[in-house]
Amino acid sequence: MLDREEDQNRAMAIAEPILAGLYGVLKESVSFYFSEAYSNEARADHTGRAVANCIYSHAEKRVAVLAEATEGLSVIDVRSMRVANYKDQGLFRFKLVKPNGRHSNYQTKQQRNYDDQKSFPEFPQPAVRLTVGYELDEAGAGLKGIMIARPIGRSVFWTAQVVMDAGVALWEDTTPARFGATEAIDFDAEKVRNRRRG
Repeated sequence: MLDREEDQNRAMAIAEPILAGLYGVLKESVSFYFSEAYSNEARADHTGRAVANCIYSHAEKRVAVLAEATEGLSVIDVRSMRVANYKDQGLFRFKLVKPNGRHSNYQTKQQRNYDDQKSFPEFPQPAVRLTVGYELDEAGAGLKGIMIARPIGRSVFWTAQVVMDAGVALWEDTTPARFGATEAIDFDAEKVRNRRRG
């Protein structure tokens, strides 16, 4: 069984040295999309999917720049799925998320395998797989918040809200309350995924 609090503390300790950089990647990407670089007319033509794709594209460029300037950080591209790899200990994928930390795009088998914490030949095996998520405000016209989420199967095991305070990245556990056995789970995402289908 995997303990939620222990898992979150371990993962966020891995992320801590690059947390401000990860936060900056998404904050700058969202800000750029809603800046004068895009006209109101251009944004009005974009579907929700197009908005997410544009922001993701900006994040890809910014994380590549961050990786060049950060020791131990690199970008791995596995069949067009790009993740930031920090010292082979943490993998970080950028996504638009819901308040509970779940992302909502179409799930390819490769994306499901990432969320199920399965291994890829190209990924360091012991690295924890995380989502760096951004949430847009209610009007869909700006940034509401940035979080780190730990997907396991179709569930989100925990979420951590990230904020900047005087140039320092801080995080707070924002995992939604659950009923029943919530602090530990059986780490078998496929079993959980199949149980939900049945």
